[in-house]
Amino acid sequence: MALPNKILPGFSAALYAQPTASPTPLTTAALSTVATVSALAIPANLLPVEAIPAFGQDDAVASFSVAGSRQSDKIPTQSAPTSMTITAAWNPSDAMLLIIRGDAYSGTVDRTYVISATDGTNTVYYAFNGRVSEFKIDAAPGAESKCTFTVHPRGNQYGWSNTI
Repeated sequence: MALPNKILPGFSAALYAQPTASPTPLTTAALSTVATVSALAIPANLLPVEAIPAFGQDDAVASFSVAGSRQSDKIPTQSAPTSMTITAAWNPSDAMLLIIRGDAYSGTVDRTYVISATDGTNTVYYAFNGRVSEFKIDAAPGAESKCTFTVHPRGNQYGWSNTI
C-alpha cells in the first residue's frame, strides 16, 4: 500500500466515531473495507480534536533480567495498539463529545473510531475498535475550555484501507 508512505509525512487528518449511545463495533474484516469505514467518516461523526496524535500499531516489548542483574534490553514480542490522548475544544452541546464523555464514565463501551488522513486527493483510513477513559474538562476562566480523553484501541481490532 504505497499511499500511506505518500501522505502520512505531511497529511491532514480527522477523527470520527460511531454516533450512537449503544454502538456495535465493526468486525475486523469490515475495519479494512473502505466502503464501510468511509461511511463513518462523515461530518456528523467528526470529533472536534485539536490534533491527531501518532496512531497505528507499535511493537510491544518485554524486558528481562538475568540472575538479579539490572538488564534493560527490550525484545519485540508482538504488535501493540497505540493509545491516543486527545485534546478538543469543550462544547457541552456537541453531541459527539457528550457520547465520548458517557463512554469514559462507563468504561465498558466498545466503539469504532476512524482516522481519515488525506493528501488532498487520496485518503487513507485507519479504523479501530476502542474504549475511552480519563475524560477531563479544563474550564479555565479567561481561556477556551478544553477536554482531554484517551482512546485505548482493542488488540488486533484494526484495519487500513484507502481510496486508490
